Amino acid sequence: MKLNKNLPTPLYHQVKDYLNEKIVNGDWEPGYQLPSEKELAIQFNVSTITVKRAIHDLVSKGILYRQRGRGTFVRKKDDKDIFQLVTLRNENNDSTSHPHKTLSFREEKASEKVSKALNLSPEEKVYKIHRLKLEEKDVIGIEYTYIPSMLFPGLTQLSIDNDLIYNVFINKYGMLLGKAKIFFSTIISSEYESKLMKIPMGEQLFVLERYTYTNDQKAVEYSKFIIRHDKSRYFIEINL
Repeated sequence: MKLNKNLPTPLYHQVKDYLNEKIVNGDWEPGYQLPSEKELAIQFNVSTITVKRAIHDLVSKGILYRQRGRGTFVRKKDDKDIFQLVTLRNENNDSTSHPHKTLSFREEKASEKVSKALNLSPEEKVYKIHRLKLEEKDVIGIEYTYIPSMLFPGLTQLSIDNDLIYNVFINKYGMLLGKAKIFFSTIISSEYESKLMKIPMGEQLFVLERYTYTNDQKAVEYSKFIIRHDKSRYFIEINL
């Protein structure tokens, strides 16, 4: 492949796009070993430094991985049920540790958007919980959760650090949960998300917004999840 050196797009970026396209199109399947950096440099008629930078970016995104002394390979993406990613309840009700890290937990006046989402009056307060979703110490998601204070008096960070939020709703407060509605969209990563997830700025991210209701349709929780999708392939399974 010949690169277009007249384009404003950097050469390493063109190399990266080409390599990524081979993977996305299925030409290079998981486990495929890439040609050496020297061979790729000859193929693209660029320096090995340019190739190294392109490969480094794809390794950082979890698309490729290196094995010392062997070479560079296409990483297999794990299939994950997106429901398991955003649910906050486990069926066996245990209180084992869960893969997240709480950045902040505080009570504050609800913003206009949160008030509308939870059907609150302008003066009502919410617990605002800001957490990171972790997987093997990597940050794969950023979570913002809002819970009406008046419905869950005495809720503490310790409560949610030791158990899942839905379990706390049910077991501690006797809440009868009815349903959750989830909306899907995408955003481009800002400097803040890029720093937390260690990804380049401008990466596309999934956004899931979850609204949780009791059996009598009272809104008890609103959450926004910002999720990277380069490490896994997500699915929804429907029983027919």
